[in-house]
Amino acid sequence: MAKRCTLLMDSDVHGPPSWPVALEVVRSEGSLVSASIFIAEGTGFTMDTDWGKRLQELGIEPKVVPAKEASIELCAEAMRLVMEEDVNVVCLAVKEDDFATLSQKLRTAGNTAGKQFSILEIGSLGDS
Repeated sequence: MAKRCTLLMDSDVHGPPSWPVALEVVRSEGSLVSASIFIAEGTGFTMDTDWGKRLQELGIEPKVVPAKEASIELCAEAMRLVMEEDVNVVCLAVKEDDFATLSQKLRTAGNTAGKQFSILEIGSLGDS
């Protein structure tokens, strides 16, 4: 089965230096179907900022969400892509302590929906 991948990033962990590297990691796994970064409301982000322009260049969709709901929004987007876009590799670029919780929630939701997919963790730059 061909690998159809999505990249979901937390902007608190992964800034501009990480984005091309994360995209490269995902593309080495398979075909990139979607790439998104979750940005907390109130940060002043717009598409006219340096971040907005760089994200647009790289084809990464910014998703501005309430900070307290970022994990829920990320999980919802992952499941939408698995269910609607036949993504079978979910690549998470999130805080290390968020990874286990998010991946477990995704696995539980996927099992309930009868979908099989793998989850790949992408560490932040500077991780060894």
